[in-house]
Amino acid sequence: MKRPLVILAVFYVLGIILAGLIRLDFWLVMGVAIVVFACVSLGVREKHLFLVSVLFLALLAGGLNLKNSHRLPGCHIRNFVAHKDNAVYCLNGFIASQPEFKNDHLWFILRARQIQADKLRYKCCGEVLVKMDFKQALNYGENLTLIGGLGRPQVFSRSQGYRDFLARQGIYLIMPIQNHRQIIRQDKFSGGQLIRGCLWLRFYLEQIISRHLPALPASILSAMVLGQKQGIPWLVSNSMIKAGTVHILVVSGFNVGIVAFVINLLLKILRLPRKGRIILTAICLLIYCLITGATNPVIRATVMGLVFLAAYLLKREADIYNSLVSAALFILVINPRQLFDVGFQLSFISVLAIVYFYPKLKARVHLESCKIKILKFIIEGCLVSFSAWLGTLVIIALNFRIIAPVTVLANILIVPLATLITLCGFILVLSGLIYPDLANLFSLPTMALITLLLNINASLIKLPGAYIYF
Repeated sequence: MKRPLVILAVFYVLGIILAGLIRLDFWLVMGVAIVVFACVSLGVREKHLFLVSVLFLALLAGGLNLKNSHRLPGCHIRNFVAHKDNAVYCLNGFIASQPEFKNDHLWFILRARQIQADKLRYKCCGEVLVKMDFKQALNYGENLTLIGGLGRPQVFSRSQGYRDFLARQGIYLIMPIQNHRQIIRQDKFSGGQLIRGCLWLRFYLEQIISRHLPALPASILSAMVLGQKQGIPWLVSNSMIKAGTVHILVVSGFNVGIVAFVINLLLKILRLPRKGRIILTAICLLIYCLITGATNPVIRATVMGLVFLAAYLLKREADIYNSLVSAALFILVINPRQLFDVGFQLSFISVLAIVYFYPKLKARVHLESCKIKILKFIIEGCLVSFSAWLGTLVIIALNFRIIAPVTVLANILIVPLATLITLCGFILVLSGLIYPDLANLFSLPTMALITLLLNINASLIKLPGAYIYF
């Protein structure tokens, strides 16, 4: 069997999909899985029957994992809150994410430890999304006592998207806070010291960027390098959505790849052994993941990067299909509900589309016969961009109700610019850490490149038929 891991992953994913569509009892699925596992363990002499049993076991494992992900522990905070009640709760816990101010609200995740209702206190677990109507200086790890109501996330129109999105993150409740009297701050801190240190470093790096660039370029560079999108104006993000270039504002595989390349190059210049370079690059990727907030796109990209590094460390040729499948399985085993996340789907399908379609398109146009290097480079860029657009066309159309033919041209022009901006941004940040006066030298080309990127993007969406909403 060629690429057995890919076949197993397909059946595992199919099991997740079927479990999401068909409502089966958890213990029934568990019982069938145990029987199949016993048959496989005892050994089936017939080769084909053994293969079918293994694939069926992978199918059951996917379904069982999804069913299990919906089962919450008895101490979970959702079990203490009645649906649509007007009770006032007293909730103790600590801030498990760096607070962010967006849409005129301060948002953060509180990891609950104790809940009080009707003068009764219970130990609890789980996370709550807190929505504050005012700004307040809060940081990751602070212990808080919050007083207020708890409710399920709102559903807009007939869409369950927002509620499902939060559920995939393990969040089922929101607590609105309207005034300062609902918050009692405590002196103690919780959470990981490493995460707190990485978040402090991110804040410091943001200050370097904002000190050397005007507000708009600084907000775009912070998004591209540090994953902080709060300061980006709506008009800019909407323009990039129409052009299909909004992915450059999200720290993902593109940025993680640049970080891995730069770190590996620097370590190679320092003549570090191959094994040491790979290990240090992996450590730096994990730290970068924490600095950027460990969002789902960054985690996916980091896992993919670590899989490739592991292949090189073991001195094995990295097979792109096996590497992608390994990264996807790692994420889906931990959280199978990520399969239904649009970002997850786009991350992997775009790469798979490039790997699958690009060689075929390249052979069709007989690119090897082209002797003009610049023309060959442009055609290759067109084919890569077209492959990614072709692979993600249906998903984007179904989820965002937009088809943007201009995406192919836009990515050919903007992705190289985004690469230069990201490299300049990293150099600006590093020089700001080492020698601040040197950062002014790199701020000028960075600002010029960002301005050029915005102007090109704005011009492209003005072309006839650039995008179509439906």
